[in-house]
Amino acid sequence: MKTTSDIIANKIPDFDDERDVFGQIKPKRLAFIKRFHHKFINAPDLNVEYASLWARSVATYIDMLIVISVLWAIEIFLFKLDFSNNEYNSYRIFIGFTTWILYNGILDSSMFQATVGKLILKLKVIDLHGNRISFQKASFRCFSVIFSILPVGFGLWCIKSDYKKRSLHDLISGTFVIKGYKPE
Repeated sequence: MKTTSDIIANKIPDFDDERDVFGQIKPKRLAFIKRFHHKFINAPDLNVEYASLWARSVATYIDMLIVISVLWAIEIFLFKLDFSNNEYNSYRIFIGFTTWILYNGILDSSMFQATVGKLILKLKVIDLHGNRISFQKASFRCFSVIFSILPVGFGLWCIKSDYKKRSLHDLISGTFVIKGYKPE
């Protein structure tokens, strides 16, 4: 016969760590996610106007037109518009991704803090403290757009639900896109 003291002794206390099916303590979060965890507590609350989904989309389309025109010139110069040769397709994809990442990385980390499309719409990219981002962070931000687009564009629609209008790639890289461009 079990007494109440036996039941209480076998009960797991509420403050104990959560365990998996093997009895191992579950980590609070994965190490992969820790890499993208930014210290929002120490970041000041910026008094800025954040860019909307519409403005960011138009800026991206302008940037795409610029990059596609550059890629078209590269296509004419290097590949002589020879689409019948499938050996060049991997080069085309590599050159396209590299050009897009370099374009965004160089211009977002420049003194303008914006690509040409963002400059036209008076937007700029800043970090959590309102400073200019580095080339590595700008390139990583551009590369992480893949994670925003892959789940049926869900990462881009996060802009509508986030009060600071940040998409998934902004959350991953710790950046904001703001309105009201003023050169430094």
